[in-house]
Amino acid sequence: MPKPILVGYDPRSADRAPVQFGVAAARFTGAPLIVVCAFTDSAVIGRKGHGHTHEDLGGEAHDALADIRVELGREGIPVECVSAPGRSAPHALHEAAEERDAGLLVVGSSGRGRAGRLLPGSTAERLMHGAPCPLAIVPAGWTAGGGLRTLGVAYTDTPEGRRALDSAVALARRSGAKLRVLTAVKPHEIGKVAGDGPAKESTGYDVTGRESQDAERHIADAVGADGGGIDLESDVSVQDAADFLIAASQNVDLLICGSRGYGPRRAVLLGGVSRRVVAESACPVIVLARGVEFGLDALVGEAEAATA
Repeated sequence: MPKPILVGYDPRSADRAPVQFGVAAARFTGAPLIVVCAFTDSAVIGRKGHGHTHEDLGGEAHDALADIRVELGREGIPVECVSAPGRSAPHALHEAAEERDAGLLVVGSSGRGRAGRLLPGSTAERLMHGAPCPLAIVPAGWTAGGGLRTLGVAYTDTPEGRRALDSAVALARRSGAKLRVLTAVKPHEIGKVAGDGPAKESTGYDVTGRESQDAERHIADAVGADGGGIDLESDVSVQDAADFLIAASQNVDLLICGSRGYGPRRAVLLGGVSRRVVAESACPVIVLARGVEFGLDALVGEAEAATA
């Protein structure tokens, strides 16, 4: 059986984007869907000048889950709904994902503040420091539209980049989605003498051919020389990696990235590129947590992944 998709829903924000993405991902992969309302397990919590007891928040979560269960039931979508008290919402979601052996944890980005900003202390931002499974961050107000038809994967020639590619290939095989492999390359600088300050010239775009060949070779290793029946294209660009991926997010339904190869185990984001992409992407982003022993292939089931 595939590992379940666990969605964190905040009834106070009333943003259904994480739930909509969870539904789309469940249809996409065939994985079971669990929706969790996490709330702080404390005696009194102030919000907008009013005190909210533990019982008030528990009842709020229960009512929100009942509404979701009815709505998804009308659409014929099987879902398990769970309320999860904890010392914080991120902690409760982390524990729920571990207890349910989730293959993907889905949360929303904050709808407050300047566009493209992840607020310090938000649930999404805190989960980025450690997650028991891959983490999906869904932009506020996102809607599924036509579904998840085109996947983008950020590819670099590193263990983390190859793992992201393998995960994207598994999802594309399962769903029949188109796969775009996205590789950003910085141009080499010339004319620079040590201590002379920034270089004034660059080699331009002549590195693209070599990088494109390297990417194509690794893609062939991942999908097979015949493409494995996947509708596949490779896009290599010489520019800032974050700028390239953010622009590409306008033309894909889902973007998959790997974490950097150093830092604490289970860290989701460790660098400026990944953080910017998550904050500014036009589409949902899945980041593979470092040190977690499975990728997104766990969502399609072990037997099917082995067959693929």
